[in-house]
Amino acid sequence: MKWSALSVALGLGPAAANIIAFSPPTAPDVHFSLTIPNSTAAASTGPIYIQLRAPTRVQWVGLGQGSQMAGSNMFLMYASSPTNITLSPRNGLGHFEPKPNSETQIALLPGTGIANNTMTANLRCDNCLTWQEGTGTMDVNNPASPFIFALRTGPPINSAAQDADLPIHDQLGGTAADLTRATTTTSSTNPFESYNPITDAVPFSNVPPPLPPKSVHKILIAHATLMCLAFVIFFPLFGILVPLPLPISVTKIHAPLQIFTLCLATAGMGMGIYLANRFHELKHSHPIIGIIVVGVLILFQPLMGWLQHLHFKREGGKSVFAYAHRWLGRAMVILGMINGGLGFRMVGVGEKNAPRGVVIAYGVVAGVVGVGYVVSLVGSKFKGGFGERKRSLQGVEAGVPGDEKDEEVVVKEER
Repeated sequence: MKWSALSVALGLGPAAANIIAFSPPTAPDVHFSLTIPNSTAAASTGPIYIQLRAPTRVQWVGLGQGSQMAGSNMFLMYASSPTNITLSPRNGLGHFEPKPNSETQIALLPGTGIANNTMTANLRCDNCLTWQEGTGTMDVNNPASPFIFALRTGPPINSAAQDADLPIHDQLGGTAADLTRATTTTSSTNPFESYNPITDAVPFSNVPPPLPPKSVHKILIAHATLMCLAFVIFFPLFGILVPLPLPISVTKIHAPLQIFTLCLATAGMGMGIYLANRFHELKHSHPIIGIIVVGVLILFQPLMGWLQHLHFKREGGKSVFAYAHRWLGRAMVILGMINGGLGFRMVGVGEKNAPRGVVIAYGVVAGVVGVGYVVSLVGSKFKGGFGERKRSLQGVEAGVPGDEKDEEVVVKEER
């Protein structure tokens, strides 16, 4: 995200307005600008001025005060006609369409409208230092005040209604603004009258450069790939080895393969947390469920497996640890598969980061693997348990402890 500090002469004497502005790295022709009168900065109450500018290829664009969607104070702009725009103030509700907010006191200023294939909203907000009954605030002296943005490209909305239904964004992000550089001494009622963010911008040097968009996309693809491999392929496949009539070692094959998969899931979770934190999405259901699922697998699955291993060596047969290991693992894998679908929904099904074909393929593979897993488990039960019939492979009776070699056959632990 690039912020700029601007000194814009208004042509009304020596007074000047300092306007800070930024453009999303993925949409450099979209501009958000803000300036704060000195009187507002001194009293911590009063109006602030905001400009939203975007090309008409953008279906809608929004700027929000706050670090995340939930609890933010948003301004959404979209076309109402070929020559005019609708400015819709809304309350952020999390990952649902923001709700129109009739309590926001805004006035649209001259220069608002559509011209030269550009939508512009110049507005004054008289009560935007607090919102949602005081649960949200903006400190005008904050050198790192959080903001979020979102936009979607597509055909114009062409609605004058402030509560028009808007399709989900295909770009979003967040940044911080140094509001101490945004104060103005001008008495003009429209600081954007002769303002051009393209020609008047000066780089804002104290904000670190953003991660390039291509890098973000690569991290997102790597996260999705690792998690899909872990929860749709490897966890079910390596787990299904246990009830199958195969002389496979628990300690030498099943456990190492599942630990390898758990490492993949942990790496994927790390990437997901990084992205969710960067784009202020940690309160979304997808990262929350993902952290819970992988966290439970890390904390309990290896422990339950090891305790069952020790129990079998001492007494033979299954213990409560075997059942806990089995059913907790199954539940977390199923929840992980479902969470993958929530992840696709989060980034927008049919958009660049979640092509519809990829989502369909995920659903088909997850469905086939899930059905195959269930069929194998049910089949083993109806046939008396593949594992129990294999107990004689090394001369060990079912449920009777033997020497350490007996655990070389996976089925002897009946897990």
